[in-house]
Amino acid sequence: MAKVKWARWGLGALAAVVVAAMLALLLAPRPVAVDTGVVRLGPIADSVADQGAARVREAYVVAAPVSGRLERVDLDVGDRVVAGATVVARIRPASADLLDPRSRARAEAAVAVAQSAVGAARADQDRYAAEAGKADADLGRVRTLAAQGFAARQALDAAEAQARSTRAAVRAAAAQLGVRRSELAAARFALLGPEAEGGRAVPVVAPASGYVTRVLQESERTVSMGAPLVEIGDQRGLEAAVEFLTQDAVRIREGMRAEVFDWGGEGSLPAMVRRVEPQGFTKVSALGVEEQRVLVLLQFEGSPAAWSRIGPGYRVWGRVILRQEARAVKAPLGALVRADGGWAVFRIVDGRARLTPVTVGAMTDREAEIRKGLSGGERVVVFPSDKVVDGVRVRARTP
Repeated sequence: MAKVKWARWGLGALAAVVVAAMLALLLAPRPVAVDTGVVRLGPIADSVADQGAARVREAYVVAAPVSGRLERVDLDVGDRVVAGATVVARIRPASADLLDPRSRARAEAAVAVAQSAVGAARADQDRYAAEAGKADADLGRVRTLAAQGFAARQALDAAEAQARSTRAAVRAAAAQLGVRRSELAAARFALLGPEAEGGRAVPVVAPASGYVTRVLQESERTVSMGAPLVEIGDQRGLEAAVEFLTQDAVRIREGMRAEVFDWGGEGSLPAMVRRVEPQGFTKVSALGVEEQRVLVLLQFEGSPAAWSRIGPGYRVWGRVILRQEARAVKAPLGALVRADGGWAVFRIVDGRARLTPVTVGAMTDREAEIRKGLSGGERVVVFPSDKVVDGVRVRARTP
């Protein structure tokens, strides 16, 4: 009986141990399934990128050199022009304005007055001419008498003065007749309307070689001197004007390497920072937030055939390379988390997640440079959930 009793106690103890083990397994915390990534060594670049538009570096706006009637411009956007040879526009003298009945009646009356003044001036000229003829005849007779001793010297001087005076009056009358005739011509010109249009057109030639980017005045119309007609640009001077935030622009220097991407074609286009404009401006974002931005000009490099399909005003994205590292420690960007005001990652050490502070350098859209805290080959948790804390057991999620 004692043996049976001890056997029962042994079986009971074994069953208790098995139950305890099963309860321990059931109640033990399970590892958290996580996505993992590997810390690698490779090249990385610190860069800033933003949106902008293409434009020509040198654009020429052809303006009207004189006032007049612009003939219809035959050029279209994209047409090639040659400096000093291609006629971009022609300007004829402006036609006269239409006369309303009152203005026409007033102009006709002015013509009649001018005609009467011409007649009066012609009559005065005839009168002074007759007086001059009589004075010359009197002078001839007085000279004959003075030569024979029958006329005093004083009479001869008076006759000569009278002759000179009448001849001067004739010249003055002739000049006055010319003035009246000019006034008559001016009065007749005031009667001219649009039907008297005429005159030689003035050609306007292209000041530079390139292609037409905008036709500012296409239809026939009256233009004043200095009115813009056509804009000409040279695609060889194409550049990208990118609007960077001021906190990014202060890190950009002229001569830095850059690239233009997301322009609609394949790949990216090499470029170089030509200028960082010193004056910032305020721009309201799509969310209604006021932002301070600076215009950075990126000059395209390489063969012009690569960007031949880009024109002024096309939307592009520009990226400026601030710094490059050929062999940097890189971690997936999704592994970074905020901790104590800085950056950290969850390293996987012996199946557990260990919160590790790191020093971050350059960042791209996929990777981050780790200057301190990690080494190549280590595994980290990518996009950790709120279940991932320091020391928790984790397991890699199977795809």
